[in-house]
Amino acid sequence: MQNLSSTQREILLALVDLYNRYKRMIKSKEVADVIGKDEGTVRNIILSLKVLGLIESKPGPNGGYVPTLKAYESIKNPIITPVFDQISLYKDGLETDIKISNIELLDITNPSGNKVLLRVNGDLRKLKVGDSIKIGPIPYTRLVIEGVVIHIDDTRKELIADVTRMISIPKVQIKSLISKKLVALKPDMTLKEASQIFYKEGIRGAPVLDNEGKTLGILTTADIIKAFFEGKYDAKVSDYMKTNVISIRDEDDILTAIKKMLIYNVGRLLVYNQDQKVIGIVTRTDILKTIAGLEELITP
Repeated sequence: MQNLSSTQREILLALVDLYNRYKRMIKSKEVADVIGKDEGTVRNIILSLKVLGLIESKPGPNGGYVPTLKAYESIKNPIITPVFDQISLYKDGLETDIKISNIELLDITNPSGNKVLLRVNGDLRKLKVGDSIKIGPIPYTRLVIEGVVIHIDDTRKELIADVTRMISIPKVQIKSLISKKLVALKPDMTLKEASQIFYKEGIRGAPVLDNEGKTLGILTTADIIKAFFEGKYDAKVSDYMKTNVISIRDEDDILTAIKKMLIYNVGRLLVYNQDQKVIGIVTRTDILKTIAGLEELITP
């Protein structure tokens, strides 16, 4: 990609993705919503991209922006340079001490030849052709790239991988994923009553709150099954709820939720607002509905 700033690159990639998806003029607000930036900022950056010949525009209510052929040519062989700390390389799901210093997507428009060239720091002798690797999420682009190693050059500190999957994690706030209706349990409820609520509401877990709305814990269907397996059919919610509750703020990003689920090995998080009041639950399923194909990134 030609010499663009990180923000210009982010906005151009978002515009191209939206245009490819909807095949129509794209509004600046749509781009702003995708990348989580102010619409005014997006419009200003789009003007600079238009000057560079990467975007065309049409005024009016039915107008918007479309990428030019130059834009597609510009992103055909993009180079992604990390801005923050170097990115770790994962082999067979485990983090290695090999760090990525530069990423170049090769022939990305060719579905039969999609490869990635990685320039790295570290001992490449720890890798071999045929190894499954993963990198990301990459800063700014938020890409996760998975592939199979097909070439290693330890002298040049480079490797080439055949890309098997490439996903961009969208910038989405947690509050947009949760249901507006909060289903909560009381600690003195029986597990039978709780299971009836789960069945009626079509859920698999709920927070346990006291009469003042304070969080006491969380109960899931797995906890109920455990109790019934132990023959405790008359047990109360407080007897089997988990008190070590992992939470997230409603304004946090979906990427934060994925990281927390990985770190704490959980499939659901309680969601709190700025007043520290629980307003819902975000689950692995909620995230998977938003990001297609990321099962193994967040499956405990």
